[in-house]
Amino acid sequence: MAKSGDKSSSSGKKSLKRKAAAEERLEAVFAGDGATESEGQPPKAATFPPGFSISEIKNKQRRHLMFTRWKQQQRKEKLAAKKKLKKEREALGDKAPPKPVPKTIDNQRVYDETTVDPNDEEVMFEVLN
Repeated sequence: MAKSGDKSSSSGKKSLKRKAAAEERLEAVFAGDGATESEGQPPKAATFPPGFSISEIKNKQRRHLMFTRWKQQQRKEKLAAKKKLKKEREALGDKAPPKPVPKTIDNQRVYDETTVDPNDEEVMFEVLN
């Protein structure tokens, strides 16, 4: 019986280590910003560590909160990049590089010119009818 208790405590230690590691990652995310979940305000600058996976968070409310913060951070980064490009364009004026053309199905299409032999019997039949 003592061995089974040891096994459960060792697996319990592993799960505690995982939980502690996840909590450390969360604390690293929130370190220094002073915001908590109870305040309901997003942090001023939440930087997520590399390798951080929101799907590892088991608490649904915390996972949702972290996901919304992550999305806000992504939006802010995208907006900052757009503003930077816009300022560069205004500063360069006419010398600014052209705006990139978005890739669409029509833009990527390789045109095939089909040629038909005018002496072909089917073509002659279509022309006559």
